[in-house]
Amino acid sequence: MIGRNTWALLGLVGFGQEVLAHAQVADEQWFQLGSIEMSLGVGVLNGHAQEKMYLNGEKISQLKWDMKQVPTLHLGLSYHPLQWLSLDAQGWTQVAKGNGHMKDYDWFDGEDEDWTDFSDHPDTRVRKAWQAEFAVTAWALKRDDLALGAMLGYQRSEFGWQSRGGRFTYSSDDGFRDISGEFPAGGKVITYEQTYDTPYVGLVGLYSYGDWTVEGRFKHSQWVKARHYDQHHLRDVTFTGNNGNRGRMQSLALGLSYRINPQFSVKAGVDYQVHAEAKGSTGVKDSKGGETYHFGGKSGSQASRTVLSSLAMNYRF
Repeated sequence: MIGRNTWALLGLVGFGQEVLAHAQVADEQWFQLGSIEMSLGVGVLNGHAQEKMYLNGEKISQLKWDMKQVPTLHLGLSYHPLQWLSLDAQGWTQVAKGNGHMKDYDWFDGEDEDWTDFSDHPDTRVRKAWQAEFAVTAWALKRDDLALGAMLGYQRSEFGWQSRGGRFTYSSDDGFRDISGEFPAGGKVITYEQTYDTPYVGLVGLYSYGDWTVEGRFKHSQWVKARHYDQHHLRDVTFTGNNGNRGRMQSLALGLSYRINPQFSVKAGVDYQVHAEAKGSTGVKDSKGGETYHFGGKSGSQASRTVLSSLAMNYRF
């Protein structure tokens, strides 16, 4: 006859095996050795960017470029070569020209006074928007329901717009806001592009409850290489901005996943990203006169804020 102590011991062993099996399943769900995960999704991009010009430290020009409901396509790939290591490659790109809006303000005597010139361009299209990213994640903590890791990565982001037509209110040498009119409808006014090359560090956390997983990612950089290009078609003048290699970026992404089976899951997410104002030198090329100029110091700047919402399918091989 088996004694009560023996039954108790067998019960503890059985319970321990069940706990270990549950932890192993959860661990394999996130970090199965040698597994490859692929994601495919769609999203919507909103946000705005700013372009500024300075003279002797005073702001003399500011352009605001909006992005509204830009449709995007997303693709991602993850590989887990070690239990504590993940490699990720992901990106997104717009799949159609999105709606935008541009407003242009100028000041004769700096922004402490009221603006002197203004133009409004509702007919603005987002011609370019994409981001590619590579990251390495080292997992410092892994439990059956919780995982925490540190990221090291690099991403490149590009945005581009083109404004057409619009209306204006300008100030003459003899008056204040005394000239008003409209640009030819459909005629190109300004083409503008921004690029950001961003090495970053970050933190990632995962919490699982049943078939649901909540994910959070935070990225930070103080090493952003920021560049912009601005072509004024009516004046035939092009501005190029070299805004240094020490710009700042911060990003916070949240996601919610549901595991349909061990291989297939769906995920909804939102990513809020800020590139703070980066200042640098400005080059000017006058195509009509054939002249070029260079303004050093902090004569120009660029900045952007974006919100990217997405819905993706994930499959693990």
